[in-house]
Parts: sequence; C-alpha cells; structure tokens
Amino acid sequence: MIRVNAISFLNYLVSGAITLLIPLLLLERNMNLTEIGIVLSILPLVFLFARLVLAAIADYVGWSHIFLLVNWPSTVVSIVIYFFASSVPIFLFGKIAEGLRESSYWAVIRTAIYQLAPQKAGKEATKNNAIIWLATAGGGAFAGLSIFYIGFSVSLVMLALISLGISVPALMLWKSSTKTPIPKTENPFTSLNPKGRTRLFWIGSITLMFGSLSVYPLVSLLLPVFMSQQLGYDYITIGLLFLLYNSVSAVATFFSLKKPVSLRRAIVLISLSIVASAFLAYTNYIFLIALLALAFVRGYGIGFFEYTIVKVTKNSKNICVDIGFIHVPQRIAEFASVLTAGFLAQTFGYLPVFIAIGSFFGFYALLALYVINKKNP
Repeated sequence: MIRVNAISFLNYLVSGAITLLIPLLLLERNMNLTEIGIVLSILPLVFLFARLVLAAIADYVGWSHIFLLVNWPSTVVSIVIYFFASSVPIFLFGKIAEGLRESSYWAVIRTAIYQLAPQKAGKEATKNNAIIWLATAGGGAFAGLSIFYIGFSVSLVMLALISLGISVPALMLWKSSTKTPIPKTENPFTSLNPKGRTRLFWIGSITLMFGSLSVYPLVSLLLPVFMSQQLGYDYITIGLLFLLYNSVSAVATFFSLKKPVSLRRAIVLISLSIVASAFLAYTNYIFLIALLALAFVRGYGIGFFEYTIVKVTKNSKNICVDIGFIHVPQRIAEFASVLTAGFLAQTFGYLPVFIAIGSFFGFYALLALYVINKKNP
C-alpha cells in the first residue's frame, strides 16, 4: 500500500496545483467565466470514455501496467501543453491530456487497493481519499505561493519535474497485479457492454453522481474564480485557503474512519452542507467559516461514497470496468455542471448556484445509505 499511496500523493500534489493554477491562468489570459467553464468541462468528458477503455485493458493485462505506461507520461504531457498554451483550443488539448491522466489513475486505483488490502477495502479506499486531499492541499498551497513569487511558467516547470517522480513507485508496482491474475476474456472490450449490471448497481451510480455534484463544480471552477474576482484575494491567499479546505477534508476523513455510516451522520452533514453553502457567497470571516464547514462535510461524508462502491462491485469479475461504469453518470454530470455553472453564476449570481450544489449532498447521503444497507438478493 505504501507504493500505491505514494502514487496517489504525487498525482494529487500535481492535480491540486493544476486545479487552482489553470483557472487563474485563464483569468490572467483575460478569459471570462463562461470560457473558463468550457475549458474545464472537457476533463470529465475525456474521463468518461478513457477510463472505461483503460479499465477494460487493465482487467485484461493487470492494473499495475496502467500506472507506468499511461498515468505518469500523460501527467508530464498535460503540464508541458499548459506551459505553451495561449488560447482556448490549446488549453483544451491540455485538458484532454489531463483527462487521460485522471482516467488512468482512477481506472485502476481502487482495484489496486481492493487486491492489496481485500479485508479492509472500504477503510483503505476511504483513507486513500485523505491522502489525496492532503496532497491536494499541498498542491494548492504550492500553486498560490509559486504563482505569486515566481510566476505561472516556472511553476509549471516545477510541476513537470514533480510529475516525473510518479514513475518511481509506478515502476516498483509493475508486477504487483500479475501475482493475483484478474480473470481475462478473449476480447478485453467485451466487458464494456453495460448490460448485466443490477438495479442496485445503477442506483449506486446515481448516488456517486450526486456526491460529485456537491463538490466538483465548486472546487474545479467556482471557488477559485469567486475568490479572485468577487473577493479580490491574491494568489497566496487563494492557495492557502485551498490548503485549509483540503487539509480539513483530510483530517475529517481520518476522524470518520472509525465511525459508522449512519442516518444520524447523514442528517447532520446534510444540514451543515445546505447552511454552509447558503453563507458561502458572503465575505470575510463568514466565507471562511462556510468554506471550512463544507470541507468538513466533504471529508466526513466520503465514507458514503467509498462504501457504496465496495457494496455494488463486490465479487465483480471485471472490477476495473465495473468501477468505471459506476462513475459514468457522475462524469456526464461533472461535464454538464462545469459547462453550465459558470454561465449560471454569471447570469444569476453565485448564491443560488452555491445553494444548489450544497443541496446535492442530501440526495447523495440518503441514496448511499439505501445502497449500503440494502441486502443482496
């Protein structure tokens, strides 16, 4: 698990920096909120298709190969493209490469965890999210500080160098998945037929969709732009606030590991999510308190997400593909949400968009409880 956790940390140290850096770089290039939304919306769309294809290949050849042959090269390539990008089309190519990086990571990471720690799959997958958020926190802080002191270009060069480090733990995992071979089909893409999944599987899929909608458009687009344009924060402040947001999420995740995924927990988190979202559009200390409250909700509620996946993919013969399929509605919703969130915020203001995003957590938590507690037929 140390090598898997190292890959997760390095991936999301880079990802955390890119998540903050690219919207700010687009603002620096005088692009409006709608144009930024168009650029950012490409990633989940690429993710949707690339993840399924890579998952099918991983089920056939073994999950560990994907880390070395796809994940770390595409990480480096995406940053190189961003370094030279000066227009929307070039940024779109960068997002395509970044989408390949993201999809290659998520196509196999849970399979790796489930195979390396089969008796503690839900707990280890939840813990992996905490590692991701700690790394994302560091990446966000790095982005804010480095942009302020050394500029966008040098920051991207440093991120490219960090990305090269992913190859080390990836190479160390090269033969790991061959020790417990995944059942193979004659055609690696046969498993991409969506038929045969249970009704509970697709309910779990809708659950993950609402879970992602309660976070993705907020972190990927709205918060960086809101803090820069509406609150007038400088790059250092934005980076430090992202550091706080992701750090609180990570700490809350660690605290949640020994707590049951219960209705009481869901109700508390739902109430906090809706109230905090309503106050997010305010300024100064109110914004900070609301932001940290949402970070706590995100971290303490991630168990609903991971245990839903464990429940509906248990005993799967093509686990990479099944995990990929369960995220299909989520990726479609992420694409649509980022594409439209900027336009909606620009047209109607941030407050109604923030409240809508906070309310999605309620659907997510309650559906997750249904799936987790549902008895298998």
